[in-house]
Amino acid sequence: MALPNQQQSTPRGATPSSPATAPMPSVPTVSGFRIFARRTKLPSDISQRLSELSFLEMSTDKDALLVLNVESRDIQRNPFLFSVVSFLPNSIEVKYTCMPSTSPKRRRIEVLRHFLNLLTITEDCYVVKMQDIYQILEAAVSDMTEYSSVEYDRLFGMYDSQKAEFSSMQKKLRDANEGNASISKENFELKSKNDELTLKLRSLETFSDPVLALKVQEWLSEHKGEINIADFSKVYNVPENRVEQMLNKLVTEGYIESKG
Repeated sequence: MALPNQQQSTPRGATPSSPATAPMPSVPTVSGFRIFARRTKLPSDISQRLSELSFLEMSTDKDALLVLNVESRDIQRNPFLFSVVSFLPNSIEVKYTCMPSTSPKRRRIEVLRHFLNLLTITEDCYVVKMQDIYQILEAAVSDMTEYSSVEYDRLFGMYDSQKAEFSSMQKKLRDANEGNASISKENFELKSKNDELTLKLRSLETFSDPVLALKVQEWLSEHKGEINIADFSKVYNVPENRVEQMLNKLVTEGYIESKG
């Protein structure tokens, strides 16, 4: 379960992991954090509690239990997007990879959610220093607030700009219809412009490619790596051919792998 020798960063409230060299542009970066906690059970006891999670891979290294969660693999089926939680005698260490095209803050929040789930299952196996947990959670909340604010500002700016453009074009359409109601050619051209604006407005109501990619990955995570295109299309009101295109794109770019 050795991690690639890549760049690491550390969230606030956590102890830095060991340094590593800068990543190549084509590979994910590696980040991590650690909390101090005293282990009260054997690695075998922890392994038994986590065995109910079939998607985890576990191994022992001296007096440590390593828990690997592989989220995607490359074309050679090597782990590409993954996290490793090391249950040590006096601490719990988390290392994870982050795609170059993914927000590091968003990725850290995803890994923290997974880590807290494991910590809940193994709660009687460690005496945890809660101050470390509070600091990590405080940093995560701060990241979520910042990330949400930026996304909201960006989306609202796009909506406001398109709304202003749409209102402006509607006024022009009304004025043109009032002044040229008897001219069928000009009326046809104005109708065409109105149809174009309607299509633009509808396009704002559909998922962008990044959002659709995230929805597909969330679906796969919630459905044990399987997706029924017809069900997904019905739930999110997305054309089936677009879902198929996005699946092919995610497989090609290494975000997910195709079974069979």
